[in-house]
Amino acid sequence: MKATDVNRRQFLKTGAIATALVTAGRLPLLSAQTEEDMSIDASTGPYAVKPIRDHLKRFSPAETPLGKNETYSLTYDIVHWNWVNGRQGTFANSILGRVAIERVTAGDQVIYEVNQRTRIGGLDNFLEARIVCNTDDLNSLGTWTLSSYSKSVKGQLDPLSKLDEKGRCDDGRIRIESGDHEYGFSTKNSVVTQWTILDFLMRKANPALDVTFDLLQDLSLFKPGQVLTSDDATVVKLKDGRSLSLQTYAQTGHGVLPIHYLLDEQRRPQLITNSILSWALAQLRY
Repeated sequence: MKATDVNRRQFLKTGAIATALVTAGRLPLLSAQTEEDMSIDASTGPYAVKPIRDHLKRFSPAETPLGKNETYSLTYDIVHWNWVNGRQGTFANSILGRVAIERVTAGDQVIYEVNQRTRIGGLDNFLEARIVCNTDDLNSLGTWTLSSYSKSVKGQLDPLSKLDEKGRCDDGRIRIESGDHEYGFSTKNSVVTQWTILDFLMRKANPALDVTFDLLQDLSLFKPGQVLTSDDATVVKLKDGRSLSLQTYAQTGHGVLPIHYLLDEQRRPQLITNSILSWALAQLRY
């Protein structure tokens, strides 16, 4: 896969001012709503896919049938939203990298292996995680290890980028060890990550869905009080001219802009959109 280079300063700047852009109405993802109107600005397409409307011209849905096997892997392209040559009022998408999520059941545990690679500003950024979850509906967090680092285009490791952490979640408390430092959070709900919540949708998504959880984004950023509910169906136009109807689920809560999960009729999570960065399903394997 060839990932498009993005200037590091531009990437960080767009992430830092996301809230201000939302306030100004200039970010592509504007709301999570259940009204009949599919878009605040209908000329730019349904609100749930505004961040990736350029990428949809090149997107083909994964077609592997959703099986009953609880061991599988999902691979997503990580899609970045940006202006064309920095010009306001324009839009484009580029692929920054990929994230692979492998799920395996092991007795009374569920194990996720996550491998993510992105290229930003000429650096290849790697994240690897092993997450041991409980077998409840949400596959709530148990214990985990995480390693992240960066390499130059010549493959040289940046020693300052190396981060190794391990953590656990039990008895309403998250504990994370990072080198000689330890930090934590108190929780009121089951805790999930952006990588593990997908399995819940693949098994439990339905028109009456309404579930609350706490999010530990990247196994590091704690965002409590997330609510995931069913939203409208979203019709997207694909690169071959076909139209595809995807059932949309919206996540809102502390510290996040609305996140939309778009599932097909087999409950395959084809698209996950979230303002600056979105995911597009490239491969489903059993």
